[in-house]
Amino acid sequence: MLSWAALSERGKVGLTWMVAVALIVVALMLSTFNEINYRRQDARNAVAQADILAGAVAGALAFDDRDAMREYVDALRVNPRVAAAAVYDPRGRALITYSRVAQTRPPPQAPAFGVWRAEGSVRVAEPVTENGTRLGAVYLATQPEGIGALLGRHGSFALLTLIAYALLSVLTRAGAQLQARADELADANSRLTVEMGERVRAEEALRQAQKMEALGQLTGGIAHDFNNLLQAMHGAFELIQRRSDQPERVKGYAAHGLQATERAASLTRQLLAFSRSQKLELKPFVVTDLVRDMRDLLVRTLGGAIRLSFKFDESHTAVLSDRTQLELAVLNLAINARDAMESGGELTISTRTRTIEAGHPVLAPDVYVELSVSDTGPGMPPEVTARAFDPFFTTKGVGKGAGLGLSQVYGVARQAGGEAQIESEPGKGTKVILLLRRSPMDAPAAETLVQPMRTNLAEQDQSITVLVVDDDDQVRGLVCDSLDLMGYRVVEAPDGPRALAALKETPPDVVLLDFAMPGMNGAEVATLARRERPDLPIVFASGYAETEAVHRALGEGAAILRKPFEMNELAHALREAMDASPGREKDTPAPLTSPAKPR
Repeated sequence: MLSWAALSERGKVGLTWMVAVALIVVALMLSTFNEINYRRQDARNAVAQADILAGAVAGALAFDDRDAMREYVDALRVNPRVAAAAVYDPRGRALITYSRVAQTRPPPQAPAFGVWRAEGSVRVAEPVTENGTRLGAVYLATQPEGIGALLGRHGSFALLTLIAYALLSVLTRAGAQLQARADELADANSRLTVEMGERVRAEEALRQAQKMEALGQLTGGIAHDFNNLLQAMHGAFELIQRRSDQPERVKGYAAHGLQATERAASLTRQLLAFSRSQKLELKPFVVTDLVRDMRDLLVRTLGGAIRLSFKFDESHTAVLSDRTQLELAVLNLAINARDAMESGGELTISTRTRTIEAGHPVLAPDVYVELSVSDTGPGMPPEVTARAFDPFFTTKGVGKGAGLGLSQVYGVARQAGGEAQIESEPGKGTKVILLLRRSPMDAPAAETLVQPMRTNLAEQDQSITVLVVDDDDQVRGLVCDSLDLMGYRVVEAPDGPRALAALKETPPDVVLLDFAMPGMNGAEVATLARRERPDLPIVFASGYAETEAVHRALGEGAAILRKPFEMNELAHALREAMDASPGREKDTPAPLTSPAKPR
């Protein structure tokens, strides 16, 4: 091996240049590799932000709630990297758009789905779907990177090359020093790769927690409650079977069974609220009655360590809001309070009326209903209280909270023409106040859950033919027997194709149609049936939460009978549907030919 002393001056200069060029090449390779990793990470961050936006606006797209869409898009303002965003309907029309500054290129009218880079920024467009149905799309673009940031990211490599060239011209030890620096950079890149993988996993965990947070809080008591209800129904039916020769006792057992089914139906309706697939319905109701109805659900959710108390206003002032969404808001507040009181405590829910005078910074002068949820937990510092309603802000660990509960509470209050406030101090607990504007309409009177059954509810309708379509043989058979008992003529079909055939063979006066059926669902059957008979009265009987497809098929006035239902409710729904049909002749029922399946 030749020593440095044995080399000529020309050889030393040549070797120095070779080493310098090699170092420059290495620096360029590291710079390129770093740039590739940076762009990949930048794209992953943009995709993650778009995924969060898509998950947030899914419910708002399903309900066509543009105010909620605007709040979710406006929440992106806190992220300086987001330059533009948009929410589109299923046809690709922009519903909500946002651009950080006037010079920012606005979102496109109808972007192609994918991730791409243009003009120095990352752009993401992806569809928003729920249960396989496309609800719309979202678009997000990051801020273009300035020359300063680019130089700042790669300046160290350029400086490293210049220093290496200068040192190699006079010192032979510069090569070892540069190699050590390259090793450090490789090690730093390995750590960065590990951190990127951890971040991707954390983001996926956050999205999963967002979907399961609310339902997960209830699972502890759901199985127990359903088993109790099934036991009550099973016991009632078994006693009816064993004591069928004792009519008075049979009536009592039947009453117990009906009460159990009503409780099961109420629990199912509360669970369906968490699917966020029911149509937004603004109706007048009394908040005090809503909280009373939730008492059992709150007790199951909070557990034995939390003392639950109520302070109700008895003025029965109604508000105009979505009952299901307000139930979710109350449940979210109760869960947050429970989590804050790790060692137990007291949760108080109270209602009262409150008059807001002119001059309030947010609310119009009027009478409002104040719904408050207070706890005896540790309270929150001012900086946390100030951000508590921000979407995705949470003080809980990863997987324990998605940061959407309080933002949903705020959205419910705004939807009802009011606002939400938080009063909290460290060591003095927390109180969340919802001010809900008074409804101009009175709340409807509560309906009697169980009404006495008449022997024949349709004596005047003995010439009316009802087509019953349901894929469940037991349900269809019981409904047909009930209609037969009420005096209707009944034709039945187990699926959509046979129902359409029965429409031609035995023209019915009204159709009782299940929604969720394999092959052809109820909405599709209704659409095809209305093409043949535009004025045909149709009543949907379903326990499925999705109603948007029904309204698309039959319009906003579609008649929907929720399972389980009583015979009185069934007769009332059929009569209302027939009376509302514009083409029905009141005194001349549809002709009856030989039924497909006479009963």
